[in-house]
Amino acid sequence: MSELPFASNKFDLAIAIESQYYWPDLVGDMREIRRVLKPGGRLVIIAETYKGGRYDKLKATAMKLLQSAHLGVDDQRELFTSAGYHEVQIIEEREKGWICATGTNPA
Repeated sequence: MSELPFASNKFDLAIAIESQYYWPDLVGDMREIRRVLKPGGRLVIIAETYKGGRYDKLKATAMKLLQSAHLGVDDQRELFTSAGYHEVQIIEEREKGWICATGTNPA
C-alpha cells in the first residue's frame, strides 16, 4: 500500500486522472487517500481506459500487457465502497469514451 506524505484530514478534494491503473494496491491506496481527506471530502477518479468503454477493444490488450488495473463501471463502484467511501457516483460518457467515479469520505 502507498503512503501519502500528508497528515490525516488535510484535503477537501483529491483528483486522480488516468493514473489509477498503476496503483499497487487499489483498495489500500483508496483507503490511504480517504485518510488524508477531511470528513465530507471527495475523491474524483477520471479514466479514458475502462472495461466496457467505447475504446475497450483497442486498449484492453495494452492494459493487460502493462499489468494495469482494467476496471469497469461496476468494478469502480465496488472499489469505492470497499474502501469505505459513501455517496459513490459513477458517470459514464460512453460516446466520448470516459468514466468519472466519485465518493465522499464519511463524517
